Amino acid sequence: MTALEETPGHFRRSGVGVTDGKRVIHMAPPAVRVPSLINNLFGWLKKAPDHLLVKSCVFHYEFEFIHPFADGNGRTGRLWQSLILGTWNPVFQFLPVENMVHASQQAYYDAINASVTTQVPARCGRVPE
Repeated sequence: MTALEETPGHFRRSGVGVTDGKRVIHMAPPAVRVPSLINNLFGWLKKAPDHLLVKSCVFHYEFEFIHPFADGNGRTGRLWQSLILGTWNPVFQFLPVENMVHASQQAYYDAINASVTTQVPARCGRVPE
């Protein structure tokens, strides 16, 4: 079997987006910004005083928004979310998140889509850069 991805484990080097047929659902930030965005996200995760449940959700959303890799962003983002939640409560280390997402994949994508298209209250904002 040959490599499925030419640069596994490395940040993407080009633009990526999520499409539904010919319709663009999400256009990720430019590749040149990925290292600083990821660095800022992990810095926020380390320092933010928020509850780990909130931090895991924000991290997952922002990771998917940044879309740092050419492939595997969803799986990697969900893995990080499970790792973050597992530090709060070890039961999260044993929940089959991938199986649950696979069973309800369209609802998962619809929820992410709704979070992007729903207007965010003024007091809420994106993770600071």
